[in-house]
Amino acid sequence: MGHAAQLFNGNAEQSLIGRITPTTDQREFLQVQWNNLADYLKTYLYERTGYPISTWLQGSYKYGTLIKPTHPNEEYDVDVGIYFEWDENEAISPTPEQLREWVQEGLVSYEEVNSDVANVEKPPKERCSRVTYKRQFHIDTPVYHLKSDKDMRRLACLSGKWEISDPKAIYKWFKESINDAGREQLRRVIRYLKAWAAISFKDAPGSRPSSILLTVLATEAYQTLWLRRLWAEMEDDDVLTFIIHIIHGRLFENKKVPNPIDLNEDLNRLNESDWEGFLPRLQALQDISQRAKEAEDEVSAALAWSEAFSFLIPLPETDELEIVDEVTGRAVMQLPEIDVEVYSRNPKQLIQTLRNEVPSVARDCDLKFKIANPYIVPDYAIVEWTVRNEGEEADLHSDLGHRRIGMRMLSSDEHTSYAGRHFMDCIIRLNGQVYSARRVPVTVRSLPYAPRNQARPAYTKLRSSLRRRK
Repeated sequence: MGHAAQLFNGNAEQSLIGRITPTTDQREFLQVQWNNLADYLKTYLYERTGYPISTWLQGSYKYGTLIKPTHPNEEYDVDVGIYFEWDENEAISPTPEQLREWVQEGLVSYEEVNSDVANVEKPPKERCSRVTYKRQFHIDTPVYHLKSDKDMRRLACLSGKWEISDPKAIYKWFKESINDAGREQLRRVIRYLKAWAAISFKDAPGSRPSSILLTVLATEAYQTLWLRRLWAEMEDDDVLTFIIHIIHGRLFENKKVPNPIDLNEDLNRLNESDWEGFLPRLQALQDISQRAKEAEDEVSAALAWSEAFSFLIPLPETDELEIVDEVTGRAVMQLPEIDVEVYSRNPKQLIQTLRNEVPSVARDCDLKFKIANPYIVPDYAIVEWTVRNEGEEADLHSDLGHRRIGMRMLSSDEHTSYAGRHFMDCIIRLNGQVYSARRVPVTVRSLPYAPRNQARPAYTKLRSSLRRRK
């Protein structure tokens, strides 16, 4: 059993899978919206063209691997295929450009009658049109010619070409690749990989692997674990570690990833420049997963995985994380004491100064977190300030947190926006190893002001063994 299993998919209030998976309300909202759009387009396009029209949900929503946007400026991505059907023997048949033009017109017409729509992207993309909604999501509409008698499809591209593409066939391959018992775990592992990609490639979006690429890589790697899973139940973090190892070895040997239903198609569409940006991040993930595997306890495993998942993965429920040497049993570094200055706005003035916790604070206040004993921080040590937001409001805005990192970064400024209990985690690393950490809980309430003189809590402390690297 992996040390971090409970943090990945456990019964705790916070887990990685819980933080990245859309809520039931969010999924139902997306379902209503894509159903409404599909119904509208089927009627509009049939009346416009006379061709039989059908739709088919595809992409991450269909696979059950959709994740929440990990940053406030990102959106849910839903794919709804639009299928035109006609007999190829007809004397006149529409061109790819005509199909795309009709669908684009249908989306513009839909925008006029649906107040939830923000805009229809113009010009459309090479392989799909896109309608963006006000509530942080968009729907892509790839367009196909369907040959129903042969159950075959081809994609209409804006450039005027037909592209052989069959999303139904690859989805069928996915469902049949793993039995029902293992499919849910595989879906979670795919979500973990997509969450890693969302965090790790924020500054290099061109190198970010596509969803279908990660899905195929993870599925084929998971298939090789059938004997291990037959003999013993495997926790999510153990499975993820094995799959990362398999993917790492495979891609460093050969970057090509054939489409399992069309071996002539390479699903790895990263060009050489973007590929060079992808490989170091994959190597880093491999290193992180191995350190997590070798960890002595949940704390050290969680701190290792946090390098890959940042604010998405929760840390153990504690306030102090004391790192001790395996040999001597002594703390390798004194714990940082964190002072928090609370400022009101309009006018800006200091309301109070707290230490190691903000038990209650109003919205729309500025917080300044400072290490009160900076002498404990070694020269060249890296200080991480990680905000982990919790609660319905943060979830609604897909603002699960953020991280700031710097050499001897002794302070960090924040702002209170969402009601709920959140954390500011201060982690000190030296030469890549965690030497000390402090969790600062922050409770934001819908109050007109930040109250003073709150009672100091009784802190808990966790000790984690530090294995010296050779």
